[in-house]
Amino acid sequence: MAAHDRTQIYLAHRETYARFLAAADAEARCDWRRWRGDYTKDEALKATDRAYTETQSAYNLIDLEGIGPAAEAERLTACVRFMHEQDEEPEGIWETFKGYRAAFVEAARIHLGAH
Repeated sequence: MAAHDRTQIYLAHRETYARFLAAADAEARCDWRRWRGDYTKDEALKATDRAYTETQSAYNLIDLEGIGPAAEAERLTACVRFMHEQDEEPEGIWETFKGYRAAFVEAARIHLGAH
């Protein structure tokens, strides 16, 4: 494979991983804002639905590939979806979220480093 091709693959993967990470962060912030009382119930549902769609779209690209940080992306997504089910902020949820996020970032770095 030519260096140019490897560079393009690297850049495509990096963009996919960054897009997923940004979407997961935004989706988690919906819960944080909901728990703080920044949203009405209707606003929370709409914001969460928009954020969910973005995260799921980005996750699907990683899931289809099935390599790299796919398992870590699945765990981070599951954590955020768990947050949606909670009426109040669970004790330690942000540490849990940050741990899954860090694991995804590390797995993505390793996968990108292989390019």
